[in-house]
Amino acid sequence: MPKAYFAEFVDTTTGSRHNKFGHTGHNDAQKRLNRITEEYPHFTARVLASVYHHDLERVIEIEERYKSKYPKNFWLKEKLSGITECVKLEYEVRNNIIQEFRTLNETTKKELFG
Repeated sequence: MPKAYFAEFVDTTTGSRHNKFGHTGHNDAQKRLNRITEEYPHFTARVLASVYHHDLERVIEIEERYKSKYPKNFWLKEKLSGITECVKLEYEVRNNIIQEFRTLNETTKKELFG
């Protein structure tokens, strides 16, 4: 089922963290991130929250809304796949987004399953 996701990357050589808003049509968003970390093994990545919906357009809309609200604010020398969706966020903002995604996911579950 398609999903929008909010993820975190950590550069294991520097400890630098950044976040990524994305979407995937696959069941497991972590698999998408694993492809990136396989190519760039000095990064770790994990999905912090996701929003499921049967309509791919809906999850793309969610991703775009967050990318607009939190535009890219840093640059890496590596050309990671999906880097245009990455931002550095304050810890409190990051945690608020996780909660927003969880709340939004509960809303979409009610739409889908009643």
